[in-house]
Amino acid sequence: MRRPCWFLAFATGALLMFGSNLHAQLGERFVFALTQEGQVLGMADSDIAKFMGIPYAAPPIGAARWRAPAKAAQREEIFTASKFGPSCPQAPGQTFEAPARNSEDCLTINVFTPARMDERLPVMVWIHGGGLSSGTAADPLYDGSALARAGLTVVTFNYRLGALGWLASGILSKDEEDDGIGNYGMKDQIAALRWVHDNISAFGGDPDNVTIFGSSSGANAVAMLMASRRATGLFQKAIIQSASFRDLARDRNTAESAAQAFAQALGTRQVEMRQSELQKIVAVQEKQAEDPGLRPAYTIDGTYVDEQLQEAIAAGHEQHIPLLIGSNGFPYSPNARSMPGALLQKLLQMTSGLHPDFSGKDAPARIRTDWVFSEPTRFVARTHAGHGSTTYRYLFDYVSERAEPPEEGEDGQEIRFVFGTLAVRSGLYSHRDREISNTMLTYWTNFAKYGDPNGSGVPVWRPQSVRDDLLMISNSGVICGPDPMKERLDLIEHLDSRP
Repeated sequence: MRRPCWFLAFATGALLMFGSNLHAQLGERFVFALTQEGQVLGMADSDIAKFMGIPYAAPPIGAARWRAPAKAAQREEIFTASKFGPSCPQAPGQTFEAPARNSEDCLTINVFTPARMDERLPVMVWIHGGGLSSGTAADPLYDGSALARAGLTVVTFNYRLGALGWLASGILSKDEEDDGIGNYGMKDQIAALRWVHDNISAFGGDPDNVTIFGSSSGANAVAMLMASRRATGLFQKAIIQSASFRDLARDRNTAESAAQAFAQALGTRQVEMRQSELQKIVAVQEKQAEDPGLRPAYTIDGTYVDEQLQEAIAAGHEQHIPLLIGSNGFPYSPNARSMPGALLQKLLQMTSGLHPDFSGKDAPARIRTDWVFSEPTRFVARTHAGHGSTTYRYLFDYVSERAEPPEEGEDGQEIRFVFGTLAVRSGLYSHRDREISNTMLTYWTNFAKYGDPNGSGVPVWRPQSVRDDLLMISNSGVICGPDPMKERLDLIEHLDSRP
């Protein structure tokens, strides 16, 4: 078995080259890795080695704006990977970082891995959420240290957001027609996965045992990658946390109309948009964010995206790999526009007697939660399992004993429990909170290692079957059993119009 091409070094001064590896004199703790692009220098924090801000693609700037990502350049010098790269451009206030930390030169990747190992480790690749318009891999919620301590190599990365990542213009893409139009953020994600495939062994990871996982729009990305021919073979397992699934993509004509509207708002022609000022692009993007027809979205281009996701799943066009999938039980659906008003009223009438919680002011939010998340999640779990793929489904309904309860519109509550980052932006947490986090971390890492979340020390989690069992994580405990949402999700399924 080939050993990873890196190791810990304790250094205070000059670095010495020996063969293909770097060595250092005693002192501080550094780590080195040899990637296809060149040597990288990371830092060892306790028992975890961290490499941050490594370019996985060339900067998409200037003439490369609104083009597929190109390979990162070869480097002769050592790249210092001691801090996160800048976030991709987004409106002020959409990330915890200051706007000054936003840059178009943002296609960077981060690796967390045990400081010592004797064998290749399973790899988990996280795709952040943010509605395709915000977010960053530098968010401390996504610190991969706790997952790495469980014996994995963890990867996070940035991808282009907003108009820069998802605008689809045939005019801008006329010399890349064979590569589709738009979907630049998705192309970045695939480029990052290719980088992982080509380089992760240098960090101790196994390129043939990769699990991709994400939450919210990051979970949508996982599902879209499962259904994309361009991502085949780049990962072997998938975890989908709180995905929406409904109408994620536009047809080409609709996408091109949105591109034209964007150019008009910029006050320029589409062919000249590459020369537009970044600040103006971000300002227009922020202004159009409230219009569903102009928000960032996937484009059905026949190359990266062939059809709506639910159509792909129904037809069995997704990769048939082990899947762990679930959603939150909180009434957190974004707003009243997330489903047709007439359908909402009809379901409110039909479900009023099914559950004591389905009354009062929370009822509309709970119905929207079921429509946007819970029922589509069940559909994907059932259908994927029906294609012969091992599938595990969960419902996360746990509310931290110390933190404030989630607000409406706040999804992905399981993230901090999966990553073990309970104190980030929440402060105090209880012993029970930590127990739930440890349980979830065990399930997630077992699945990444073996394709099965079960193991010693955690309750049995049965796979998806005709019984519709799922794992319920709540303040009452962690138990696998019949779906408590079945009756009302059946009503939504009956009223829905699927292929």
